[in-house]
Amino acid sequence: MLVVLLSTLALLMGVAGFFSYRAGLQEAGEMFDARLVQSTRVLIGLVDEPLSDLTAFPGDPIVLRGWHGQAKGVGEELAFKEGHAYESKLAFQVWDRDHRLLLRSDSAPTTPLAALQPGYASPIIGGEQWRTFTMRTKEGRWFQSGERSDIREELAEDIAGGTLLPLLLALPLMALVIWWSVNFVTRSLQRVSDQIGKRDPERMSPLEATDVPREAQGLVRAVNGLLARLDEGLARERRFVADAAHELRTPISALKVHADNARMASEEVAKARAQDMVTDSVARLERLVSQLLTLNRAEGVSRLAPVRLSLDALVAVEVDALDPILAVNRQSIALNLESAEVRGDEAALTALVRNLLENAVRYTPVGGHLRVWVGQEENTPFFIIADSGPGIAAEERERVFDRFYRTLGSHVQGSGLGLSIVREVANAHGAIVTLGASAQLGGLEVKVSWPSGSDYRAAIDA
Repeated sequence: MLVVLLSTLALLMGVAGFFSYRAGLQEAGEMFDARLVQSTRVLIGLVDEPLSDLTAFPGDPIVLRGWHGQAKGVGEELAFKEGHAYESKLAFQVWDRDHRLLLRSDSAPTTPLAALQPGYASPIIGGEQWRTFTMRTKEGRWFQSGERSDIREELAEDIAGGTLLPLLLALPLMALVIWWSVNFVTRSLQRVSDQIGKRDPERMSPLEATDVPREAQGLVRAVNGLLARLDEGLARERRFVADAAHELRTPISALKVHADNARMASEEVAKARAQDMVTDSVARLERLVSQLLTLNRAEGVSRLAPVRLSLDALVAVEVDALDPILAVNRQSIALNLESAEVRGDEAALTALVRNLLENAVRYTPVGGHLRVWVGQEENTPFFIIADSGPGIAAEERERVFDRFYRTLGSHVQGSGLGLSIVREVANAHGAIVTLGASAQLGGLEVKVSWPSGSDYRAAIDA
């Protein structure tokens, strides 16, 4: 930034000096052109009439002597009591109508400064560029004034130098000020950078945004948002590992006991019973692992891309998958599937529907009844499942969403994760899950609804 700023500043100064020089040269030229005309008019006013007497007595021209010393410097250093150092660069001549030289300055040649024609000219005299002005009077005399062009160039250089010199002298000071300003403005960014560089990987607290420039506040907010999401993800992973370690310990221990019993049993009946228990333990362990993985995926569903899904078709597929279990349990199911669409992750919503259906089947007694209804009311899609099981007491309907919580006395094997998965998926999709008693079947009724205006992406952003 410093290199760019200082380079740009130097370039601008160079461009400003160039245009200053051109403007100075132009202004000097205009001023000197006007002075040439004025000098010529003054000369005419002073000597035109007196020269009339010389026409009868032709002879050598009158020569006016000037100061011809050597001087260096600027301003007052070039001015003396006897004259000025620039006198040798100024000249004038007077010619009569017969082109005879009547009067000249000693700095002027004996030949015309320029062609005897009214107006300005730029001749080369003695190898030097001159600027001249010629005027003719009524009596036919020619008056010429001239000056060397290097006077104009020196004046333009003085103007440009006077403009650039303060800027060049101020450049180091400006560089120091810019360096200090840049460091002052970016000191808060350096603090943020130091915070990130020295931060412990386990520390996910937000960065301090004190005195951060407005241009960098968006970056700090984005980093803090990332830290919050990382903290949430790490907490979810730690919670999953802790839950898995806690819940898998008991079924694995039971599986080892049943395996030892089957290995040590001497009677065929006892061995067969132990092997059946091993099979049941493996099935429970498999279900527990599957639900733990499903719960972990459900917690991270907000990171997935949403799609538009047909809720009735999704429910129909999951109900068909339960037909063998329904047949074994001699359970009947009444379906009312109306067209309804929701927006979300297909795998997560499938897990929600599957867990609700499996819970209903498992808690419904043999020969019991289930009811499934999918529909839409006032742009609000919903999914309802009711069963003829024991239901859930009103005071426990909120607690059953906790992980590994199971209602006592249900006599149904389970891990206590089914409704936790349902709640996680519903929250991620902006849906609402309510538990109640079924008026028709007498058991539990679960309703999942997507309120009007709720959206998967809006739920993620929230």
